[in-house]
Amino acid sequence: MKKGQIPPIKAVGDYNVTEAVFNRIYSPVTLSQEWSKVGRLLLMVLFSTIGSTMNGFFVSAFFVEHTLKKIGNVYLACVGMSDLILTSIVMPTCAVVLLSGQWDSVPLCYALQFLSELATYSYSLFFMLVAAENYYRLCRSPEEYEMFISMRVGLISFFVFAVSVATAGTGVYLDLDYDYCQRKHYGNFYFRVTTAVLFHAIPFIMTMFGLFSASFGIRRKARKQVYYKRSQQYERDYSTALLNITAYILFVVAWIPYLVVVHEFPGTSDSKYYHCVWIGMCRSVFTSFIYGILGRNFRRAFAHLFNYCCCKSTLSGSFNNRHRRALEYKPATGDVRVHIMHQAVHPGSPQRAASSSRETQEL
Repeated sequence: MKKGQIPPIKAVGDYNVTEAVFNRIYSPVTLSQEWSKVGRLLLMVLFSTIGSTMNGFFVSAFFVEHTLKKIGNVYLACVGMSDLILTSIVMPTCAVVLLSGQWDSVPLCYALQFLSELATYSYSLFFMLVAAENYYRLCRSPEEYEMFISMRVGLISFFVFAVSVATAGTGVYLDLDYDYCQRKHYGNFYFRVTTAVLFHAIPFIMTMFGLFSASFGIRRKARKQVYYKRSQQYERDYSTALLNITAYILFVVAWIPYLVVVHEFPGTSDSKYYHCVWIGMCRSVFTSFIYGILGRNFRRAFAHLFNYCCCKSTLSGSFNNRHRRALEYKPATGDVRVHIMHQAVHPGSPQRAASSSRETQEL
């Protein structure tokens, strides 16, 4: 059979592959029509709601938690933005199409395929940059790390997104990639191999090397420097290294079934094919949970964000509620409390200096 042709008809369960493509028993957007519509809708809404919230918290954590406000964490924030594309655009769109019963068309499916590939390509590349940042920070000299950080991080991030957009758009709209929506052709063999090598194989090797080298570098530094092992910096470095390894391995494991199917068994049934795709997509819902549960800095940032979103009306609400009683007491007692508050918040007061010192030591 020549490349690009429709796979031959072969029985798979109660229907065959080619008939399933045209009968749309298994929609690439709304999943199997043999399943309960309510069940599919609840699944999509649940994943999109939880995933959008947690990934939004993950990206926002780099703005609200001062220990994460580092230029080296820009690439990790972009990793969260890649997942946010899936949970905030792709999954909600599928839920809307399923709920409306309309718009389940090939052009819409191509748009969702484009966004999914864009998110996957950029995720892989950004995690490679995260591993490189960890490697230079923990395994190389301070001068080399400064040189790495001095590069235009914003420009590199924009370039990664631009390359991902161009590659995903070329593959989807020029029929060079596997036909996800109608499964009428296998795409261009050389294009698929090239994208697999550039966006999956090479980033995988470099990411695993960088992440594990950083982890070993932390342990080696802890053995040589006793004060480093007893410091909180060691705990933060080692915890972050383990989190990054866990998150990336989850990404690889989630997408391995799809890569095997699309390259080795492209004529498989719709059920198996689309199940593999959705396994990879649903992975984006759980990655932020790993950081939020196991990472102390992310856990603290998530708690602050949850408190602000669900328990506060303004940023200064807690301060006003906490100190309103001090201002409402009788004048004599009130003056003393206001004076004490003034000393506590005044930049030059000893109380403020002691408080800032304790906060710095705790961090």
